[in-house]
Amino acid sequence: MDMIGRNRHAGFRHLALPALGLGLSVVAAAVAVQAVDLGRVGQLLLRVDPRFLALAVGLLAVELLIRAWRWSLLLPVSSGGAVSPTRLVPVSLIGYLGNTVLPARLGDAAMAVLVGRRERIPIAGAIGSVVLLRVLDTLVLAALVFPAAIITGLPTGFVQAAGLAAAVAVSTLLVAQTRLPAAAVGFAMSRIHWAPADMLLDHGLRFLEAMRVMGRWRSFAVAIGMSIAIWTLEAGIYWLASESLGVGLVPAAALLVAAVTILGTAIPSAPGYVGTFELAASTVARALGVEPSTALAYAILIHALTAIPLALGGVAAMAWLGLGVGTLRRSASEAIAEPAAVDRSRP
Repeated sequence: MDMIGRNRHAGFRHLALPALGLGLSVVAAAVAVQAVDLGRVGQLLLRVDPRFLALAVGLLAVELLIRAWRWSLLLPVSSGGAVSPTRLVPVSLIGYLGNTVLPARLGDAAMAVLVGRRERIPIAGAIGSVVLLRVLDTLVLAALVFPAAIITGLPTGFVQAAGLAAAVAVSTLLVAQTRLPAAAVGFAMSRIHWAPADMLLDHGLRFLEAMRVMGRWRSFAVAIGMSIAIWTLEAGIYWLASESLGVGLVPAAALLVAAVTILGTAIPSAPGYVGTFELAASTVARALGVEPSTALAYAILIHALTAIPLALGGVAAMAWLGLGVGTLRRSASEAIAEPAAVDRSRP
């Protein structure tokens, strides 16, 4: 691809994801507020019990530590050896901040570039580790949704959809261990030279490469166990939020809301998943019998509870590491535009 083609390709990537995310967020927000008394939503939020919220923030801190430990297992080994989980905590917080202020989960891309530079790890390998983290989250959540749907007594169609999602997730991981998917994507990339398709195929190839776990089964198995612990804690956070608001969800129902909502944040959206988060959480809460205004208040409370403390931690982490305000956007742009070129640049 010539220089002009590369610049056009990079320009498309920079504009397409934010535009798509903003559009989806606007639509999702409009749908979420339908048939809702916004005045009642505000009244409910003013009556939350802060004791439950304090406990939830404590669980959030424990979850952050486990996430950093899990990431350390999946990161490529640096020149100085395996990366300590404590060194990954501030970078993880910066990634959460990026997801709050940048569209389309670009904080994940920035996080990969930052850890690659800080730990002297090839950027492509760091990006692959972040992709694998998201794959693990998706697999575990899809698997947990199925029993949660049965326990909560949701309609048969919902249970069947959850079971299908779990089966597809596991099957995808197994198929990715073969060379067939990567070969098929590589063949398509050699034949297609249209920027949008090229971008999708490039991300698809990176996704498949990250999912290959040959030679690291033990670390992968431990990471799956940690993922189960992480989402158990996340369900606890959602349950505590429901108690603080008086929603009265049982733990299995809180897990179901958490699973569907987090899976929904994988869809490109505006910064902080505004709109898409509220729509996913409130829709599941309504399906569980929660009144519409209360369901939206619950969604807003959960969103604030899980986003604000981590974003504030990200600000503190950036100050501690001496990073400027433009670091997030530059790092995300570099990861999206040309991972191979980023590997050749050093701080």
